[in-house]
Amino acid sequence: MFAFVDETGNTGSNIFDEAQPDFFTGALITKSNFDVLHKKSLSALCRKHGIASLHASVLGFGPIEKIAPDLLNILKRVDARFFVSRVEKRYLVATKLYDTFFDSGENPAANWNAYNVRVLKLTLCFKVATILTEEIAREFWSMLMARNEKQARAKIPAICDAILENVHLLADQRSRDVVTETLLWSRGHPEALDIFIAGRQAKNGHMPNMVAFANLLDGLEGFSKRWNRPLKKIIHDRQSQFESSLEEWHRLFSNASCEPIHRPGETIVLRKVPGSTFEVSSSDDSAGIQIADLTLWLFRQFLAGKELPEGSAALLSYVFKKGYQQDFSFRGVGAQVEVQLREIMEKDIPPEAMEAGRRLREEQEQLRQHLIAKYEEDGLMPYQRGPLKLVSPEDD
Repeated sequence: MFAFVDETGNTGSNIFDEAQPDFFTGALITKSNFDVLHKKSLSALCRKHGIASLHASVLGFGPIEKIAPDLLNILKRVDARFFVSRVEKRYLVATKLYDTFFDSGENPAANWNAYNVRVLKLTLCFKVATILTEEIAREFWSMLMARNEKQARAKIPAICDAILENVHLLADQRSRDVVTETLLWSRGHPEALDIFIAGRQAKNGHMPNMVAFANLLDGLEGFSKRWNRPLKKIIHDRQSQFESSLEEWHRLFSNASCEPIHRPGETIVLRKVPGSTFEVSSSDDSAGIQIADLTLWLFRQFLAGKELPEGSAALLSYVFKKGYQQDFSFRGVGAQVEVQLREIMEKDIPPEAMEAGRRLREEQEQLRQHLIAKYEEDGLMPYQRGPLKLVSPEDD
């Protein structure tokens, strides 16, 4: 199994570019090496219609319409599959802010459930996002991108204060309490939060390019399981700024542990596409990357509400029929959360379960207060401690 990958929407650290609010990574997925078997036929097809190479943004609809029927036949013949990963950049900023301040392993004042139970985490993250102004979001992002750790940490109190000024806008008291408790502690302990990483490559991990790539690897792992075929190679369009970061992330994920990690309501396996290789190539040298480029361009035209001519529409219809999408956005993730919440809310909760929930909440609050106090004693974060048990006031 082979994957040919292209991307669009790259604005680097300028994540607030209004002209490009989304980042996309797209892949053509085939059971054989598309470049080896079909590079010549695609080149011949392009020459037939007077096209130098298949770069959709340069060509536009006119030349694409000429080549579309023959191209669709090739894709059907190889039983091509597709994967598209979308990252909404403003949603990414909101999730980064939530991870920075509300991680209960790195902030003893943070609520455990609101970070470790996925549906609760995303629900509160969405709520916090509603009280983030443009100014707050930009100041937070500048903190993540800061080259100097002292300057980065100096921004934390003002960011927390700005969010706290808007906490009253949250609809429910419990959310107001959790957000306030978390941010008050963060404001008072800027030295404690894990907010700074040095070096450009390390900071690349915050970028939408890397989030989309991680989602792509997850999608490719899914195809591998459905086809019962290992992924042999990823051929990625050359991207000088992120090339080494992409290669490193592929190495980390493909060699990660295969042991499942069980969390409330979900099971995670970190290893993706084991045994595969990663290489970069110019799109001019890869027929597969050119197909991925065309797919992404058509998809973006569709999202922009443009009317696609017949041949282009047929191509995109095939992509929709044979593809999967991972939508990392307020709308995409929000739809998933709504399904989960609906299932929960439609169930009857027996009185004994409600009482057990109240006891658990009380115990977790005792533990939260204990961790806050212990940090003041020894400066250790929750993740730095061994397994803990609740202590009574009489215990040492």
